[in-house]
Amino acid sequence: MADVDPEKKVGEEEETIKGGEILFCGTTAWDAVGRRKVPAEWNLNSPTRLRPLMGVDIRFVASGCVSCHCVALDVEGRCYTWGRNEAC
Repeated sequence: MADVDPEKKVGEEEETIKGGEILFCGTTAWDAVGRRKVPAEWNLNSPTRLRPLMGVDIRFVASGCVSCHCVALDVEGRCYTWGRNEAC
């Protein structure tokens, strides 16, 4: 016999955890940060999907405007990282 949760009401469904997708913009070349003129291909001027994370339901992102690395967690608890790939 299954355990019954007295707090749960009849007909109440469990909440599903939903995530979203990551959109990234800004410079893609660390050497270009802070320069006035850089080649257009070094910058993502509009939000762009990160191809390796397409289809992944992202729940949390830790990043910043001057961060060397970014961290994302999906709804299942997996961790994804990307960034400069060298010591800051």
